[in-house]
Amino acid sequence: MKAPTRRPLGQKLESGLIRLLAAIAVVVMLAQLIIYNKAVKQVAAPFATLEGSRPNRGNSAGILQAPIITFQLKNFSSLPLARVLVNGESRGEFRDRYVTVYVLEGDVLEVDGTRYKRPLEIEILDVSGEVIAPAAGTKIRVEGRIYSLGRVHLAGR
Repeated sequence: MKAPTRRPLGQKLESGLIRLLAAIAVVVMLAQLIIYNKAVKQVAAPFATLEGSRPNRGNSAGILQAPIITFQLKNFSSLPLARVLVNGESRGEFRDRYVTVYVLEGDVLEVDGTRYKRPLEIEILDVSGEVIAPAAGTKIRVEGRIYSLGRVHLAGR
């Protein structure tokens, strides 16, 4: 009978380290899967936002039929502290180039650029069909202040 050959200590250490690394990799992958599954199940909501909540203004026709105005930031891709105000309340922030707000007859529209010293160039990109004023294509230049666009006027009101 042949006696089993012993492996040198270096080979034993190497194979033990490989097994340990494989076990650690499996534990890390399992932990990531558990964390990922918990994150997927959570409702995505911002922790803090500058944007105010939109109160229910008695529009029983539904939000999809409300008149809208879309603003486009022309000279920057994002200015999250610049805001569109409707009746003095923040309704949208320029976190990207576009902000769309819901409006009613007589709402006062303003653009708040007080948190930036540089001039902001904004254009009213689009308005829904019933919006008479302000008109699409209106260009605004805001320089460190609140710029008032005036009151919203709707057709047939």
